Amino acid sequence: MQFQLSRKVILATAIALASQVSFVQAAGYGINEQSASYLGTGFAGRASNAIDASISATNPAGISFVDGRQISAGADVILEGGEFTGTHTTRGDGSTKDFQKTSFVPFGYFVMPVDEKWSFGLAGYAPYGIELDYANDWIGAGFGDKTSVQVINLQGTMSYKFTDDFAVGFGLIGSHVKGELTSRPFNADATIEGDDNTIAWNIGALWNVSEKTSLGLAYHSKLDFTLEGDYTIENSPLPGLVPNGVKGVELSITMPEKLMASVTHKIDEQWTVMADVTWTRWSRFEEFNVMNAQDSSSEYYVPMNWTDTWALSLGTSYQLDDQWLLRAGYMFDESPVNDENRTVRSPDANRNWFTLGANWKAAENMSVDLAYAYVKLQDGAITEQKYDGPNDPSPALGTITGSYSSGSHIIGAQLNYKF
Repeated sequence: MQFQLSRKVILATAIALASQVSFVQAAGYGINEQSASYLGTGFAGRASNAIDASISATNPAGISFVDGRQISAGADVILEGGEFTGTHTTRGDGSTKDFQKTSFVPFGYFVMPVDEKWSFGLAGYAPYGIELDYANDWIGAGFGDKTSVQVINLQGTMSYKFTDDFAVGFGLIGSHVKGELTSRPFNADATIEGDDNTIAWNIGALWNVSEKTSLGLAYHSKLDFTLEGDYTIENSPLPGLVPNGVKGVELSITMPEKLMASVTHKIDEQWTVMADVTWTRWSRFEEFNVMNAQDSSSEYYVPMNWTDTWALSLGTSYQLDDQWLLRAGYMFDESPVNDENRTVRSPDANRNWFTLGANWKAAENMSVDLAYAYVKLQDGAITEQKYDGPNDPSPALGTITGSYSSGSHIIGAQLNYKF
């Protein structure tokens, strides 16, 4: 009875929390903020260091090494930021800032052993997403005001221990995406909205090579979405060129597969070091091409042309005393965007993460993780031309040029409870 109640509680919590995610703070449209404990080490060791139930989001095999039944739930708060300065061929010079709004990114996990070999878990988290919201009167309004792509994963996980030191895990994922793109071409209000569901999976292995060293390897499948919804234009001052009305549209998006490898090494009773390398196949993300559902013509088009990326992280933890574990980390997060393919919809750049964290053992069966990160994006240039469709530039909306700069502060908190 206790297990059934707990399972219902954690599943309901995961759904409620994940439904509120609204921002991205990883390269491209990826989200790393799925755990406050791994945030503290710059996500180093997230596939090899089974410290709590949140490892199921990165390496499903890790739940075999989580101690007992456990709930881990929390959130990261990402503070507003982002600056743009530049010019538009017809609107002139201008600047805007804080188009990346303060946002709340929650997550929830439950794991339990079924027997000596099998372990089971449930999870709710956000693997991908973006939320940009420029001022309506900024000079790039014809290219984009709001860009919102929110992906939510609900995952069931099973892991099997082949030996006391080696396990393999599999996660079956139900994924939901909701998208919204707004812009103001010729001062008309244009909105594209849609959503879709798909099935995905992840698989992983974790090997405790010795009492001091653990290795983890995990693969996450791609997510293929076809969003169906409406394209609405209102308040058009040029109804002959930009007619008011509503059209049924479709938008195909593929969120890419990724492969990660981690190592964790315990130096002594106090010091532990971790490392992680993650490859993401962002080259799958070639375009935003919103198609008319009736005749398959292009209603809205933005070339993306992203490239594959690598993320490298190093982290450490220090056991201060029986109650406090301190953490620190660094990650270089390569962006799929550069000066040649940067757009208003993706003002991204390479990122440097600097992180700190701590775990406080509040009771024998309860602990709290706290984390802080400062994420600095490299400055990036933009030269973007508007398109009517693939290989069909639209000179009437001009060209926007300029530069982006951004840095974000992230605060994370997580509660871990064993029962």
